[in-house]
Amino acid sequence: MRNIFTLLLLTLLLTACLSSLQVTPKQDKVSEGFSEAMRWSDFQGAAAYVNLRVRGAFMEQFQEDDDLHIVDSSITSIDLGEDKERVDTAYVMEYYHLPSSQIKKWRWKQQWRLIKKKDSDSGTWLIDNEPPPLPWKQ
Repeated sequence: MRNIFTLLLLTLLLTACLSSLQVTPKQDKVSEGFSEAMRWSDFQGAAAYVNLRVRGAFMEQFQEDDDLHIVDSSITSIDLGEDKERVDTAYVMEYYHLPSSQIKKWRWKQQWRLIKKKDSDSGTWLIDNEPPPLPWKQ
């Protein structure tokens, strides 16, 4: 009985240790998270996927706008760089902006970069370039 209890305790400790290890998420899953946040107009959530250096420009474009209605949001291509720390994606947002009811497309060629933590192999994928201007804000 004592051996079973010891084995159970070791299993729980090992599981806890392994689950605390940070592993770099796959970039395709991260870009899907960005796309989903945009689809539901969660611009604060989407901003979490944008590098701090360009986050202000992103938030300036996507302030609360009751006239913007996003119909679809998707990543249409993903190209992994040779160093495996850069990825180029093509993002497309289908929307209409009142008073127009015509659905239009806005495209953003995103440059994602793996931001590594010091002394670690783990990191976070972040969009490293500013979005192009939105048509109704030009």
